[in-house]
Amino acid sequence: MSFFFSSSRTAHTTIPCRHCDTPLIAQRGCREVRLYCETCRKNYDLKEYVHLMDEALETFLDQAFCDRI
Repeated sequence: MSFFFSSSRTAHTTIPCRHCDTPLIAQRGCREVRLYCETCRKNYDLKEYVHLMDEALETFLDQAFCDRI
């Protein structure tokens, strides 16, 4: 039996980048979710922003297979 995981690999959040205030994008990799700023072109660990989690990120994490440490 084969399973196909088809949830989106990205989600736009309302969480502001700490450098430029651009809303961050959640990106799903093979084993983790990272936050990315399109303006700064920087990646951030989810741990750095978990205290600011919004509904978009919460929904995205519900559908992502990742390490939630």
